[in-house]
Amino acid sequence: MHNKLNRSLMTATLIVVISSPLCSSACGPSPQKVTKEITIHAEPSTVWAMVNDFGAMQKWHPDVLASKLRNKPDSEGKVTNFRTLTLKNGGSITEKQRETQVGEMKLGVVMIAGDIAVSSYSDALSVKPSLVTGESVVTWVGRFNNKANAMQAPAGQDNAAAIAAVAARYDAGLQGLKQVLEMAH
Repeated sequence: MHNKLNRSLMTATLIVVISSPLCSSACGPSPQKVTKEITIHAEPSTVWAMVNDFGAMQKWHPDVLASKLRNKPDSEGKVTNFRTLTLKNGGSITEKQRETQVGEMKLGVVMIAGDIAVSSYSDALSVKPSLVTGESVVTWVGRFNNKANAMQAPAGQDNAAAIAAVAARYDAGLQGLKQVLEMAH
């Protein structure tokens, strides 16, 4: 009886040891998140009007040269907005408008394809009134995996590269939004 118990315990331990490396490669990469926020000296409704103009990111994001807006069915047959952003570095990003919560001033987007060091990317831009009258707080939150979509990703396609790319995109975009809106005042 004691011998059977030892064999069962050894078998269970062996299964755990053998399957551990499988899970590390089959379970996929750990999801990443970047959150950036900026205060803008402009009314929330003014900021929201610019952020919510889905086909006009080039008006405020300094890395975007042009934006082409198309309204077409998505993979589920629902007609929705898609935009292709032509980047100043020669790349492009195609995104689908995931949701718009007008009352909450929140715009959600999912990336379909893009020349950026991420995969499985989605984000949300939201505008809220600041504690100071006439100011807005804009928050940009993105969730994504690394470009290789793997736990052991090569350099340049790893989590560090993905986080750096998204953080740089958000920093440039939020500064551009602030500059455009504050110059208008």
